[in-house]
Amino acid sequence: MKHHFTQLDHGVSDDVKMASALEVVVATVVLALVLHIFWRCCRSFYLNHVKKYISSSSFAAASSLEPSTIAAVEEILNYTFKDKRLLEEALTHSSCREIISYDRLEFLGDAALGLTVAIHFFRSEPKLNPDQLTQRRKESVCNERLTHVAARLGLYRYIRSRNVMSPNILADVVEALAGAVYVDLNFDSTKLWMIFKDVLMVDEIKVPKDFESREIINGAQDELYRLCGRKKWGNPIYT
Repeated sequence: MKHHFTQLDHGVSDDVKMASALEVVVATVVLALVLHIFWRCCRSFYLNHVKKYISSSSFAAASSLEPSTIAAVEEILNYTFKDKRLLEEALTHSSCREIISYDRLEFLGDAALGLTVAIHFFRSEPKLNPDQLTQRRKESVCNERLTHVAARLGLYRYIRSRNVMSPNILADVVEALAGAVYVDLNFDSTKLWMIFKDVLMVDEIKVPKDFESREIINGAQDELYRLCGRKKWGNPIYT
């Protein structure tokens, strides 16, 4: 009889241990779920507040841009921005120090326009050598050219600055607008070119009649300098 009770006690003890272990597992799983939900809530709360902070601080003043200005520039570009703040940023000179300026977009737009124009001439002018392609690209996106583009399109009417206006600003704004469109298009250079080919009108740029002759002379001069460098001679003197 005592032996029977001892076996029964062992059975109950094993059941209790198993139940306790199961409770620990369940409690651990529940705690993990609670912590995961808590982390997601904290993350969502943090990101929402960061976005609100960025929107209220970086673009608070920029949001004062007149809707008519946004509509006018979008009509000039024949493009409607998904994120209007990019357009506002592209039109704002650094003299407006309390708000964000177009400097970063100008940097990006300069590179993006150079790339799209280079691709265009590479595809459309298979007979041009690298020096000629470089020259065509430079002529298409140089400051003087972009200044004329801004003046022709009337973009100077919509630039926000504090008593600061120069030809360079006009060119900068064209590049900044290109950068803004490029970002708004999720960095799609093909779509960027489809928009800016009509803005730049690069195919209407007149190539100088002596273009090939100048390229030949410049190429010969470059080769002469390289030869002098290899032979460790002094620089050539033209008389």
